[in-house]
Amino acid sequence: MTDQSNTTNQQTWQRVAQSYAGDEAREDDPAMRRVLRDRFVERLGGKRVLELGCGPGIDAASMAGRGLEVTATDYAPEFVEVVRARYPGLDVRLMDMTAPDLPPESFDGIYGFASFIHLPRSVADSTLARLHELLVPGGLLSLWLIESSKGVRDYTIDEWAGEAQCPMLFTCYPQQEIEERLVVAGYAAVECLPVPTSDAYEQRPRLKDRGISSYQVFARRD
Repeated sequence: MTDQSNTTNQQTWQRVAQSYAGDEAREDDPAMRRVLRDRFVERLGGKRVLELGCGPGIDAASMAGRGLEVTATDYAPEFVEVVRARYPGLDVRLMDMTAPDLPPESFDGIYGFASFIHLPRSVADSTLARLHELLVPGGLLSLWLIESSKGVRDYTIDEWAGEAQCPMLFTCYPQQEIEERLVVAGYAAVECLPVPTSDAYEQRPRLKDRGISSYQVFARRD
């Protein structure tokens, strides 16, 4: 894959953002999302949080409701508009995580649900290094990632969110691989935890056929 995959994914999200967000806030697997947020918040050592790929803003709004100072970001302007309309008090900004334009050591934690998985491998290491710079010493990175029991490294859904000619890249990271990449990028105390999901979620053909499962990885800046 080349960096063009990142641009293609961005264009796809721009096209499907409004339909993906729906008319009101909703979560595809609320119990799973709650577990991921709880794990992250429990491990935080401060209040300043950056969310990567906030989408319609559900996770950012939930964490802000728990007293955290959340900066929600997404590279699709359409999602930024949705979040601003639904959550007027939330700090939301247009930003591509591969080229963050925020000051170094600005955040105690960085949270990404189903966003890093859409980056091509070619930009993974540079992105992890740039995110590392945004964390304070001891700051926490949390990413929701996928891996394949069938050895699939990446795959593309040609009609994402039911839209024709809207391809979406998914990148799979075996846990050992992401641990190695994180260490090279300067992180320490890497921890991978399995993610509880509903039966309906696990039986989706695009996941079951490729042997896809998910996990949450935590890592800290030294």
